[in-house]
Amino acid sequence: MRGIHSSARIADAECLKLDKTCVIVQSEGVTAQHAFPAGPRARDGFILRMSMAGDWEVEVQDRCALTILAVRSGSCAVQRGETTIQAEPGNLVVIHGTAPYRVFADSARPRAAAVETYLIGPGQQCLGPAARPVTETLRHGVRSWGNARDGADQLLVCTFTTTSAITDLICEGRALCLIEDAALWNWVELLHLEAERQGPVQSLVLDRLLDILALQVLQQMPGAGMVPGAKPGISAAVGAMWSDPAEPWSVALLAGIAAMSRSAFSAAFHEAMGMPPVGYLTRLRLALAWDALQNTNSPLGQIAREVGYSSSFALSAAIRRVYSASPSEIRMLRRNG
Repeated sequence: MRGIHSSARIADAECLKLDKTCVIVQSEGVTAQHAFPAGPRARDGFILRMSMAGDWEVEVQDRCALTILAVRSGSCAVQRGETTIQAEPGNLVVIHGTAPYRVFADSARPRAAAVETYLIGPGQQCLGPAARPVTETLRHGVRSWGNARDGADQLLVCTFTTTSAITDLICEGRALCLIEDAALWNWVELLHLEAERQGPVQSLVLDRLLDILALQVLQQMPGAGMVPGAKPGISAAVGAMWSDPAEPWSVALLAGIAAMSRSAFSAAFHEAMGMPPVGYLTRLRLALAWDALQNTNSPLGQIAREVGYSSSFALSAAIRRVYSASPSEIRMLRRNG
């Protein structure tokens, strides 16, 4: 079953879609903060200053739900499946889902005869060449690790073991997302600075900063804002659903917001989002309901009204149909997690 980590707000974004890769170069916010329940904050989030030199490669099999990788200097490439993106200084790479991926030295560099390959598994345990444990031997101080203390490739790695239903909806279908937004870099540098420090409450400080960075990054994602390659009216309709999910939206109303005919809107929406407008609205409402059940003690009837269902019975039936779990079972996940 799904885990819970953080909520997000959504922004319009000007994007270029490459397969399952999204490259975001600029954004202007369309907020929908009132549509989100207050999510739980990070607990013992993982942050690492990574310093690499030469021809290196890291295979990541840590099964974390969300990773944000920031390139501070040098460069690297990130590959998942058949999708590869190049990241330069100032870029952030969002990696969603638990499937394995590779991070390696700039693919444009001449390849060495022997590549130093490392494997990172669950719990951030690392094996080096010849499968020897190197978690501690490559440590260079507080939250710092790599094959060189002052390597040319300097990365900041932030991982989250679980995500919220809303986060998963935002990131759905995007194996990798490259973000180029200078406004985010202040948070990256602050995290890097704080990661060097130790203290009795430093883990709490880092958790809060990780929360902020995740929210700032997720609001740049196109999952509920400007949809890559879509007509502007589609983004307006999606933004309306996010701004007021309880509104009794119909295809006619949403088509009016998009300034399109119903048939043209339905076809364009399905092409951009991979599902019909009503199907997407249902996914949005149920994601909000899931997070509210996890993050609040609100009665089911109140949650139903807030996300657009006529009664607690109607919401409960929809939750059971999609998640194969009852609302009470979803709430038990929080108590047992």
